Amino acid sequence: MTSSQYVIIGAGFAGAATAYHLALSGVKDITILEQEAVAGFHSSGRNAAMVRQVVSDPALAALTRGGAAFLRALPPDWPVPVGFEQNGSLLLGSGEGWEKLSRDAETARQMGVGVESWSKDKATEFVPALKGADFDGGVWCLTDGVVDIHALLTGYLKAAQARGVRVRYGCSVGGFEVEQGRVTGLSTSDGAIATETVINASGAWAVAIARLAGAVEPPLHPYRRHLFVTAPLPWVDRKWPFVWHITHDLYFRPEAAGLLVCPCDQQEMLPGDTPTDESVTELLFEKIHRHFPALTEIAIKRSWAGLRTLSDDGRFVIGWDPKIKGFFWVAGLGGHGVTTSSAVGALAAKLIRDPHSGSGEEFSPRRFLAATGR
Repeated sequence: MTSSQYVIIGAGFAGAATAYHLALSGVKDITILEQEAVAGFHSSGRNAAMVRQVVSDPALAALTRGGAAFLRALPPDWPVPVGFEQNGSLLLGSGEGWEKLSRDAETARQMGVGVESWSKDKATEFVPALKGADFDGGVWCLTDGVVDIHALLTGYLKAAQARGVRVRYGCSVGGFEVEQGRVTGLSTSDGAIATETVINASGAWAVAIARLAGAVEPPLHPYRRHLFVTAPLPWVDRKWPFVWHITHDLYFRPEAAGLLVCPCDQQEMLPGDTPTDESVTELLFEKIHRHFPALTEIAIKRSWAGLRTLSDDGRFVIGWDPKIKGFFWVAGLGGHGVTTSSAVGALAAKLIRDPHSGSGEEFSPRRFLAATGR
């Protein structure tokens, strides 16, 4: 049997950023367990890589702002170069959706995020592919963009390892040792580990891991989402921002010589290596025809699917478990993991080191205890 003061389950953005910030705070004995042979095999490596700060929830907005600021100015000792294309974002809305988006923009503005409200004409002049599109106005955020997610995840892990963090790949969790309501160890495919603290950063598997420990089971659900990359398009400008129609759930951004497009489909799935569904291609073109008619002639070159794990109330799950001592949650990042990764890791590290800090109560798993009864 080996031992580690802290064991983090999952080497995606939640686990890697938490490990980095814990190590940065001076913790020396940390082990990350990753069930796959590489980090980022699932959600952390299959997303659209977009950094977006304007969101509806003020609690989440604080994390997107802090996380984006970190990505724009990585620490001087960051171990790998991370590409960040700060081309901005252009969020679109229609009808009541435009009114809501305008309120979200005002919230972001009050928090210090530089945003502008644009007319339909100005947005279309900036991105000509919006000609004929169905929207009433747009919100422009200059400091958003697209980040190299693989380099970023590698950076978190290497920076953590440089501070003594151990990473064990191909190591899955099979169960926990719990004595008098406290975690004392866990069994893995690579042997038993004695530990004082388990950090559940296992993404789509978070509830299954919690069940093994007898911890609370928050209403977290993995949902599949598809991404499509087009064949080369000579009229695409690589400097365009990502464009997201918030009301109609459809977005696109430059990718290689074409576009990456997404119909924002959402189907609940079991955790795993997510297969694609051909019928979603039909959904994509139906939405494009209706809302972005200038894109109707695009040809799809490739596609893939990934999982986004969301809570019923849309907020992250970060904090100490209310049932099992020594069990900490960093889960349910719901598609915001890239943008908020550093802010989430910093908050998690703070709560782990100082459980009585009073921070992050809005994300605590305790909020689900009465509702689930489990």
